[in-house]
Amino acid sequence: MGIYSRVSGMLPKSITRAFKRQLDYLGIEIGEKRVVGFLFLYGFLLSLGLAFNISFMFGINALFTFAFFFGLFVGGTYLWLNVTAESKGRFVETILPDALQLVASNVKAGLTTERALLVSARPEFGPLEKELRKAAKRISAGETVVEALAGISEKIKSKTLEKTIWLISEGIRSGGEIADLLIELADDLREQQALEAETAANISMYILLIFFSAAIGAPMLFGISSFIVQILAVQSASTASLEVGEAANIPANIQGVTAMITGKGNALSPDFIIFFTMISLVITSIFASLTIGVINNGSEKSGVKFIPAILFVSFSLFFIIRIVLTTLFGSLL
Repeated sequence: MGIYSRVSGMLPKSITRAFKRQLDYLGIEIGEKRVVGFLFLYGFLLSLGLAFNISFMFGINALFTFAFFFGLFVGGTYLWLNVTAESKGRFVETILPDALQLVASNVKAGLTTERALLVSARPEFGPLEKELRKAAKRISAGETVVEALAGISEKIKSKTLEKTIWLISEGIRSGGEIADLLIELADDLREQQALEAETAANISMYILLIFFSAAIGAPMLFGISSFIVQILAVQSASTASLEVGEAANIPANIQGVTAMITGKGNALSPDFIIFFTMISLVITSIFASLTIGVINNGSEKSGVKFIPAILFVSFSLFFIIRIVLTTLFGSLL
């Protein structure tokens, strides 16, 4: 037994099974124990090295840093596998009506079921081509059509494909004509895709609004406000403190503002404001991306791919605004 298998053996079986499902969906034939063992072993070593280095250079808690990078490495890899599998499934859903129509035409032409599946396996069908060929071979080897079709949905992550296979199987069990059933399913899927396209066009404005708010609106406001706080901090350092008698006459509801301007009290520093802004932009970008994924495809995970783009645009705009304001109003600092 290799070291990777030993490492995976120490983990809960649910983790190994979860990775196995994603590997099956992607057609990766490497053993799930080797993959999980590799991820956890190298993720542990890499996170440990990063944690000690960052703790030594910046004084950040090593345990927190280790947990962050380890979770990012393992969780990010699983999420990437999951998103890739879903992308593969969505592609199959787009070409599924054409594939069903082609299989139905071949069956009506007099071909047997396994021969119709084999002839219908076209390169343009992508992952579905491979599964159609496998199903045809299983039928030729003696499996029933229902059993062979069930294997297709186990290798492609798609609820639509799974429901379609189930309907075909139920139709075959009830003695229905398979060619007519495939044609009806193909027509229904095309109508469903047309409705989804119309819905996507109607909600595109909401997606643009969320993207604009997270990638443009938030960094603009944060950039301007952080610069104003920096000006107030510099000006307060050169402003004479109020006399005790004068401060006593100030209403209590504005003493906090006076304390910030005059340097008394616990005023927020510009460095803290910038740090708070960066954390806020990261959180805003993540939730905006997840919301876009839900609106666009009904799944939060489909919005993960937008996170890097929104983060890049928001941080770039934030620092550009600060540079422009510093250039124009640098004399106030």
